[in-house]
Amino acid sequence: MNLLNNFKSFEDIKHYFREQVKKLHPDKGGNKEDFLNLLEWYQNYLKNYKTIPKIKVVKNPPLKGNCFFSILDLTVEEVALGGKKKIQIFGEEKVCPKCNGTGKNQNGKIQVCNFCQGKGIIDNLNCPYCKGEGYLYIENCKECKGKGKIKTLKEIVIDIPLGLKNRDILFIPKEAVNTDYDLYLEINILPHPYFILDGTNLIYKCNIPFWEVILKKEISVKTLEGEEYIPSELFTQGTPIVLKERGPFLENNKRGNLIIDFNLYVPKDIPLEAMKLISKAVKIIEKDQRI
Repeated sequence: MNLLNNFKSFEDIKHYFREQVKKLHPDKGGNKEDFLNLLEWYQNYLKNYKTIPKIKVVKNPPLKGNCFFSILDLTVEEVALGGKKKIQIFGEEKVCPKCNGTGKNQNGKIQVCNFCQGKGIIDNLNCPYCKGEGYLYIENCKECKGKGKIKTLKEIVIDIPLGLKNRDILFIPKEAVNTDYDLYLEINILPHPYFILDGTNLIYKCNIPFWEVILKKEISVKTLEGEEYIPSELFTQGTPIVLKERGPFLENNKRGNLIIDFNLYVPKDIPLEAMKLISKAVKIIEKDQRI
């Protein structure tokens, strides 16, 4: 049972196995021999899977050998949460459809074949150089750059290792993704509008209008899990707010912190009417608090 080429990830294989068990189990009306063959196939795969080199971070990519080096863009959320990532790599070569494998631009410039002097025939046989055409294409095909073949793109799914940092080199062995070459991908963490990765922690930078702290019991903040509300009184302490174990997922089932680095926003230009109302409110507060 050689089905590995049909799957993109280990999760796909497990899903396939579970679905086949439902169909082939003798208790469900399936064939016992087919069910036992399925179990044997899956057990052998698991044994082989343990021996496959795993994706890992390395210091430097090799300068030679059967490998491919590229840049892998990841968002802050992808690095912090891990999970699956679809990427495209070069697959098998195929005949260029633009030039039919000739490597020449079929609509480009031509010149008379010097071997047959444009006749297309030599000694009653088709000219071996121009194939009986009497002329030759002289411009390379733009699609394949004159090679006659092009590389197809293949989509694979990889597991994003936890704890990645910018410019880490990710090594993906060919056996792990069923390719003909090893992959080396330099990690590029894309800029985020409000999240910053800082070691094992995640920093959330935000501006909080001062009136929200005064008027609201809870303030909306961004987390990796989405929007959440926390007590507004935490924003009166003047120091960053730390939400423990709400940051990036790390190795060994650990998780960093989410640090809310906030700045109380005060408009530069406050309308006169608003200033009067604020002054009135301050007097009421001073009287109530007996300041």
